[in-house]
Amino acid sequence: MTVALAYIHEENVTHSFFASLQALTLYDLHHGQHFFGGGDNPLAMRCGTNGLVVARNKVAQRVLDGDYDWLLWIDSDMGFAPDTLDRLLDVADPADRPIVGALCFAQQEHDVDGYNGFATGAAVTIFDWSERDGGPGFVSRPWYPPNRLVRCDGTGSACLLVHRTVLEKIHREYGPVWYQQSVTSDGKGLIAEDLSFCMRAATVGCPVHIHTGVKTTHMKTEWVSDRQFWAQAYAFPALDPVDVLVPVMRRPHNARPFMEALRASSGLARAYAIADPDDVDTQTAWKEAGADVLISERGNRFSQKVNYGYTVTDADQEAAPWIFLAGDDVRFRAGWLDHAEQAAEISGADVVGTNDLANPRVTSGEHATHQLIRRRYVADVGASWDGPGIVCHEGYRHWFVDDEIVNAAKQRDTFAMALGSRVAHLHPAWGTADNDDVYRIGEHYADRDKRLFIERLRANA
Repeated sequence: MTVALAYIHEENVTHSFFASLQALTLYDLHHGQHFFGGGDNPLAMRCGTNGLVVARNKVAQRVLDGDYDWLLWIDSDMGFAPDTLDRLLDVADPADRPIVGALCFAQQEHDVDGYNGFATGAAVTIFDWSERDGGPGFVSRPWYPPNRLVRCDGTGSACLLVHRTVLEKIHREYGPVWYQQSVTSDGKGLIAEDLSFCMRAATVGCPVHIHTGVKTTHMKTEWVSDRQFWAQAYAFPALDPVDVLVPVMRRPHNARPFMEALRASSGLARAYAIADPDDVDTQTAWKEAGADVLISERGNRFSQKVNYGYTVTDADQEAAPWIFLAGDDVRFRAGWLDHAEQAAEISGADVVGTNDLANPRVTSGEHATHQLIRRRYVADVGASWDGPGIVCHEGYRHWFVDDEIVNAAKQRDTFAMALGSRVAHLHPAWGTADNDDVYRIGEHYADRDKRLFIERLRANA
């Protein structure tokens, strides 16, 4: 059994590829000797500007012209294990599994980072065809089972084993255009050459599989920032219980997803939904979702409901030494309480901000729309500028409650930001929620609340 080892290169290759290639060929020399006897090996094809498709097609033609059974593609920026070929051959089959890839990752650009770069992340190159998400196209899987052989609709050619019969079938059906880029359904773009190859292979009855136990690394440029650091940072498990105070109003549909996310994220958090007396539908929804429902006796403003919730739940500070302020439009991420309490432990802060993943002031660490607040701090000093026992100044309808709490804590040198504590804020301002009557109430009073905050900030400077 002979295997053509092929890679496309420009002037340079990465050291990880060079060292891995040496180890791979030495391993094969002492084991299967698949790279010997079929002609020139490896098939190193130089690629000029915009010449990737031509280079890949030339390799495919040389495989068919030579005495090769399999083609092993490995890109020149990959790192891989010495036994990669043998492990792929173990699960490959000319008839049932003629295309088998290793576990590879691409660098995905999510959005601009504000500094002329991009926020990036790893996306697994196990692709499925999707009719959603903007139209027909390939979509990377959000999850994969480790150490399994899985079937998919497409993959890249970064580390891919292909039987010669696949090349023969595509040639008979389409001609020597194995890697010619296909046009997108709207006619405005091109599909990548390796995914185009997978599309043609599917039409001639050649499925694609990935062995997720055959691992690789992929050298890519990345703009490394605090965003990556906090997404990967480890926090010790939280120990202190927290009472989550949630002022709610006329959005019963938010109860279930809020509570599901909270329960999944921590077993130390207890939610108190603070509702209006006449808002029966909302009260019922939150009770059914598992929250403790309090009927506000203080008023229907966000600030009034928080203060009422704090007073009602403050009987035993030792049982829950923290409160957390949130609207009903947040979704808790795993580890949010761990990171928040760790920031409090390290800094000694009484007010800890969490990362709402949206507001630029928040993601920069300057502000926090949702805060973890120590009960003893409220009792002794007050979280606002109103004095002991008060969390929020009740002159605000909704907006700028958070600004006063954060600024007061900063003035007292007791504020810390936990960017690893991710509590996503779904809001029309960020395009993650639809506008509704409740949001419009906040918007209606926003200018008045801002003027009030500026007056109070000057008075308490």
